[in-house]
Amino acid sequence: MKRFRWKLQRVLDIKRQRERALRHDLFMLAQEIARVQEAILERRTRLRTVLEELARRSLADRIAEQAVFMQFAGVEEAVIRRLQARRHELDEVRSETQQRFLEVRASCKMLVRLREEAYRAYVREVGKREQATFDESAHVAYARRRSESPTGDTAAREATPWPADLSAA
Repeated sequence: MKRFRWKLQRVLDIKRQRERALRHDLFMLAQEIARVQEAILERRTRLRTVLEELARRSLADRIAEQAVFMQFAGVEEAVIRRLQARRHELDEVRSETQQRFLEVRASCKMLVRLREEAYRAYVREVGKREQATFDESAHVAYARRRSESPTGDTAAREATPWPADLSAA
């Protein structure tokens, strides 16, 4: 018998490869989002720390450094806004990638189901062919035994178990 060969196997292989690539992309996007979020938190913590240090100082020292802190805070807030915009962009890209991933995964599952159905049909067809081969060889064996015995000998025909045994089973 020939081996099972499914016509859409290459399509399934490509879909699976695409699924792995999208999963990798999602992982990389999640890492990038985490890095950006960490940078945002780090900058906010730095601002909070500097502000707390400034609040602990005496009024004379604080007034002199407050102008420098306000410039520093303005620059840091601008950087934080850019990082938040970047995180928002990454979230959108992740959503789109996740949607594509789910679509590819669904098509992979459908293709796997189709492949399983095709394999079951193949197994049924192979079983039918084997049964037909067995039936044919049984008919040939019966015909040989029948042709070897004399045609008028009823005892030889009755001794042949073929028709009676199969009808009883």
